[in-house]
Amino acid sequence: MAQPNPASQPIDNQLQRSANRSSATLSPQREGKVDPKQLPAQELEVDTKRSPEQQAVVDHIRNSDTYLPVGRDQALFKWFNRQRDARCSGYIKALNGADLRKACQFYRMQLVTRRGVLQAIPMPVVYAEVKQYGAPTDLFLSILTALGHPLAGVGSLRNLRSRTCATLKAFSVKLLIVGNAHYLSYKSFNELVEMARASKIAVIPAGSLYLDEILSRQSKRYTDIYNTFLDCHEFVAFSKKETVQMVASWEEQVLVPLKRRLNLASISGLCDSLFNKSNGQAEPLYECLRQIAIYMLENSDTQLNVSNLDRILVTRRTPIDASVLRA
Repeated sequence: MAQPNPASQPIDNQLQRSANRSSATLSPQREGKVDPKQLPAQELEVDTKRSPEQQAVVDHIRNSDTYLPVGRDQALFKWFNRQRDARCSGYIKALNGADLRKACQFYRMQLVTRRGVLQAIPMPVVYAEVKQYGAPTDLFLSILTALGHPLAGVGSLRNLRSRTCATLKAFSVKLLIVGNAHYLSYKSFNELVEMARASKIAVIPAGSLYLDEILSRQSKRYTDIYNTFLDCHEFVAFSKKETVQMVASWEEQVLVPLKRRLNLASISGLCDSLFNKSNGQAEPLYECLRQIAIYMLENSDTQLNVSNLDRILVTRRTPIDASVLRA
């Protein structure tokens, strides 16, 4: 009988030892004897200023998750189409993995449909994301999970390999995108090489700029890997002009349903300042917008301008951009 793959499971003993150590340090609390002087200051502070209605607004803003495809996204989608049609493997590198992840998922959803809880066949594009150790077993588990296979986590490496290739063929997959590919091991990259050849599909590892360093290694050991992923696409920052679109779209999706429009895109110089603070990366931009929206909720008499924006975001650093890393 096939057994669950132990290499992909959490290390229970280590987790238990860690939990025991934590419990030992908190033993007075377990006995109900909590000394307030021993608690961190932030745990002693209770925010009583917000009404339940305000807290509901804050929760809505905090849980918001938006996406707007702009020029860089359209360029990525066109590159995906070319790779898929020509069956050419390659790789994508990006400064911000969260931005790239959303773009890949959006592209997949344009080409994949569902029937109830199941994926409809054919399924031309698959986006699988490596989340654990990057070993071959974890690679196959992530792909089978993305395909919705009921036995994704069962069997030996050989079983997982053959099951993955058979399922890719059964689903008529033409393009396989592997997110967080910079986590993959040398053996996993070799598995992707064989997968591209055996399944006759375009395989696209996607990850951080470090992925460029991995797949550009010109050594005897990496020759086959280098020669498989020859095409490269960089998922660049969005432009300053596109900041206006992204800010307006975020407000439309997050604040308008709450009837709390701030008209951020119309405030002179605000979008330029937000572009400089986010360096053309979407997730840092959305973090700034969430901070602004919550601040204005609690300080509604404040006139929002560039000067006040600097005070609201006074503790934020500017994210790294590609030009700094290339220098």
